[in-house]
Amino acid sequence: MTSVRWLTSPDDVPPALRAELTAVWRDVANAGGAVGFAQQLPVSDDVVRPVLDATVEAPGNQLLVAERDGEVAGWLVLTTNQEPVFAHWAGVGRVMTSLAARGTGAARALMTEVARAARDDLGLDWLRITVRGGAGLEPFYEQFGWQVTGRWPGAVAVTPDDRRDEVLMSLALRRSAAA
Repeated sequence: MTSVRWLTSPDDVPPALRAELTAVWRDVANAGGAVGFAQQLPVSDDVVRPVLDATVEAPGNQLLVAERDGEVAGWLVLTTNQEPVFAHWAGVGRVMTSLAARGTGAARALMTEVARAARDDLGLDWLRITVRGGAGLEPFYEQFGWQVTGRWPGAVAVTPDDRRDEVLMSLALRRSAAA
C-alpha cells in the first residue's frame, strides 16, 4: 500500500530522506524521465543533490512524498505563490516515481493528494504544470482532469539538436475556476 506525506519545511527533510529523494531523481533522470538534467545525462548524486537541496530550501516549496514498504516510491514539488495576485494558484513540478514503484499506484496517490490538498487545505483555484513535449506525458495528467492550455514551441533543449515544446497544463480545482 502506498502512503503519502507532506514535507512543508526544510527541517522535515533530514539527510537520510534527502539521500533517498536524490537517488530516485537520479535513477528517473538516467532512465530517460523528463525530470531535468537532460543535457547532463547520465547524472550522479553529486549533480542531483545540490539541485534537490535548492528545491527543498526554496521559499514556497512543499514536497509530497509517496512511500511504499518504508521506501520512497515517488515525490513531487508544490510551489505556492507569495504575491497576492497569484496566490490563488500553485505550480506542480518534478513529478516522479521510483523505477521499482512503477505501476503500483504511487503516481496516482501523488496526483490525487496534491489536488485534494491544494483545493481543501490551501483553498487554491488552480494548479499548473509544464511537461516536456514529445514524451507522451499529457495523457497521464489528463486522466486526473488536467487540460493542455498552451505550449511554448522549442522551449526545452533536450540536447542541442533536440528541441521540444514545453506543454502548459492546468487543473481547475473549483467549478468557478473552470468557467
